[in-house]
Amino acid sequence: MPTLTTPRLPFHYRTHGDADGLPMLLIHGSFASSRWWEPFFAILPDEIYAIAPDLRGCGSSGHSDNGYEIHEQAEDVAAFVDSLGLEDFDLVGHSSGGAIAIEYVLSHPGRARSLILVDGAPIEGVFTPLEGYQLLEQMREDRALLGQALASLMPSTPPPTMTAEEFHIFFEALVGDAAAMAPAAFTAVARALDHWNRFEEARHLSLPALLLWGALDTLVDRDSTTRMLIAIPGAANLEVLAGVGHSPMIESPVALAERIIDFITEDFVGFEEARTIAEEESSVAASQ
Repeated sequence: MPTLTTPRLPFHYRTHGDADGLPMLLIHGSFASSRWWEPFFAILPDEIYAIAPDLRGCGSSGHSDNGYEIHEQAEDVAAFVDSLGLEDFDLVGHSSGGAIAIEYVLSHPGRARSLILVDGAPIEGVFTPLEGYQLLEQMREDRALLGQALASLMPSTPPPTMTAEEFHIFFEALVGDAAAMAPAAFTAVARALDHWNRFEEARHLSLPALLLWGALDTLVDRDSTTRMLIAIPGAANLEVLAGVGHSPMIESPVALAERIIDFITEDFVGFEEARTIAEEESSVAASQ
């Protein structure tokens, strides 16, 4: 699997499909790696060129003691995008990766073609209580507890594309990836989300956007996802995946792929009015 050295850090990444296909960049969430997208990759047609990097401190990308603020990780993504020369790509963010995707789009308008949030972190951030941080620290030393936490994020597994034995091997690899994260990463992303809030700036997100949410998700609730839907002008719909938890790319990759492919193959004519209104409002706000 390829690696790419950027001015910010070296990236390990996974790809799927033909390099001259429709580009799609996928950003994983906390305690994850690009491996989480493998079941989803297995469903995608080769006409989609999907690229999933390991984020800072995760998988085989560069580890560090700092650099985990949401805006810093968005700049990591920007360096990765620039080094690959990606243009007009569909940007998919899962969980905390959704916050990074939002931050990237706000900081680098015009680069992504569309924004797709899969059980994305609430746009107003996430408060983690003290006992939550204590649990995250404990998971760094307790692999069994870490495994239990990851299993709670995917209650409907194994996916139909894997046998029970195949999923067991795959899941153990996910736990191994999480256990091998940079020590700082165990709590740093939660701390970053604690003071990240782009609810006000969401009005600038006028590109076509799709929100997907697993009905069994116990980490991100529907109310916060609905608020995000309302806040983002380019978001035309919220797709609820029945019988799925926080990890649709693993639990139900077929359903997730179908919905994303339907979305990115639209002509986006229906989004034009929302984009126009958002751009006009942004211009008025900037002039005041």
